[in-house]
Amino acid sequence: MPFAGNRPRTYSQLLKIAAAAVVVRNSGGNMLKRRLLTLLVLPAVSLFASPASQVLATPATPGFHAAVAMPNSSNGSEPSLAISNDGIRYVSWQSPGEFAGSADGVNFSALATPDTGASGDVTNAVSYSGALYNGQICGGGTILHSCIYRSLDGGNHWTTQNTLADMHPGASDRPWIDVYPRRNTTPTASNPDKDTVYLEYHTFSPDDFVYVTVSNDGGKTFSAPHVIESDTSATGSSTCNTIPGGITVDQDTGTVYALWLSGNDVESNVQTGCNYSQIGPFNKAWVSTSTDGGATWTSHLAWQGAFDATTKIGDNADKIFSTITVDSSHQVHIALSVRHNDDPVGFVAQCTVNNGNCAEKPQPTDLYLVTSPDNGIHWTLPFQVNKTTGSFFFPWLSAGSAGIVDASYYSSATLQPNNPSSVWYVGTSQVTGGVATYTSGDHATYTSTPAATNEILLDPNPIHGNGSSGGGICTFGIFCSAVPGANRGLADVFEVHVDPAGGANVAWTKDLGAKKIYFACQSSGASALAGAPDLNGCYGPADMSITKSDAPDPVGPGQRLTYHLAVTNNGASSGPSTTSGVTVTDTLPAGVT
Repeated sequence: MPFAGNRPRTYSQLLKIAAAAVVVRNSGGNMLKRRLLTLLVLPAVSLFASPASQVLATPATPGFHAAVAMPNSSNGSEPSLAISNDGIRYVSWQSPGEFAGSADGVNFSALATPDTGASGDVTNAVSYSGALYNGQICGGGTILHSCIYRSLDGGNHWTTQNTLADMHPGASDRPWIDVYPRRNTTPTASNPDKDTVYLEYHTFSPDDFVYVTVSNDGGKTFSAPHVIESDTSATGSSTCNTIPGGITVDQDTGTVYALWLSGNDVESNVQTGCNYSQIGPFNKAWVSTSTDGGATWTSHLAWQGAFDATTKIGDNADKIFSTITVDSSHQVHIALSVRHNDDPVGFVAQCTVNNGNCAEKPQPTDLYLVTSPDNGIHWTLPFQVNKTTGSFFFPWLSAGSAGIVDASYYSSATLQPNNPSSVWYVGTSQVTGGVATYTSGDHATYTSTPAATNEILLDPNPIHGNGSSGGGICTFGIFCSAVPGANRGLADVFEVHVDPAGGANVAWTKDLGAKKIYFACQSSGASALAGAPDLNGCYGPADMSITKSDAPDPVGPGQRLTYHLAVTNNGASSGPSTTSGVTVTDTLPAGVT
């Protein structure tokens, strides 16, 4: 008997399903048993909540399985994460882009390394076909360019798809990739050689712009680079100072969105060293949209912070990186870590003159969410995710249903993030109600104020800094090495992604003690998928078995016949714990209509 639908979850829990009897006649008028057509699910099975109950209910706070270390991840940093449609988690880290995989989010195995000579800045994606893609800075003769690798067997073997995927004569930096389709939305979705791979990056020369190249053959060949700064305002602010923030594809429509940060203007960018220093302030966030497969792009200003053109002090969003995601209702969300009244130019000068004896003026860094309901054209004013005052760095977003977004970040109570005495934790928050609309004016508006959970710690212990040393975070990129006393132990990024059950999955760096990559999956609380049951265990494999019986058998004309189905999950105890949206099909016997 075929089974389709969300996989049941528990620890060999028996789920009882009963069906009402149906009496039918065949063409000869005899009474026959009709196979099961309609299932009545008893209370042992969790059903999707109705919209009304969702409005009235307070979502349960997400909870997470204890963190686990990635195998062979000693001294790793800057992890990337991708999750396949069947829930396989793929975690990679630098350098040179090592991999681990897990079906249950708890037990990980080491996978093959795409390129032992590569230089890091890893980024991962999985297509509907199951093809696993990895992008990173190349090594060897093509160092300082972006390479794309592909595996068709879950990361056990890799092919170098393209060693010059950026297709640019200048040095490229911080690649990001996404792939289309990730769902069965195109006629060729099952063919990995028909996958479309989008690569975003910025350059160190000659113009330091943000570019996108496109592959329509699973990463084997890439287009010429497309400049995504499409108007004079974006070009002027972005000339010589950009930070790419990620690229994402709306998997229903194929629309592509690319995010980047810029400085305020060309003059300020040149004064602060362009992409080579990444000092800033970066007080603007831009999103460029393509509806024709990456051939043409239209850019819009998504956020602009305060900036004093004389002092170069202002809102600085380079706490690093910005991040972008699309929810199921096609809304685009970005998150920014914004340090207010930041004076990076003065701080770097002080550190240089005093050989590392320097301190920032105390200022908060807030985590902002802004949303576009109209394909990136208009954006809301920012919603502040954090509920306490401190520093919230390295944001990442992953969206589920309309207005539901999971956010991850590093957090500290410090107002001086470069202070070695600062102590940092890894946390996450779930935002709900982030639904926006646009009617008129400069900005879209939220239909009601979004809500965010309090910070949920993924590790109860600090991940960076012991309270006296080792706690600073420098966000000047490669220029950190030129700033005396700068600490870049956590590198620049970590990620959260939503699994098929709507659970959040996070991979991060911990360098307090033995430096390793850690991972945690959501095992309880509200799903990011509206109407889904609360989670009870990390999403994992299930081994379904279904048996059926009927009574009475044989059945006489006009008698009531009842089918009983027993559904058992024989899968791992770490697998899903509830089921919903179940469909069971059974072939009718000959002659039954």
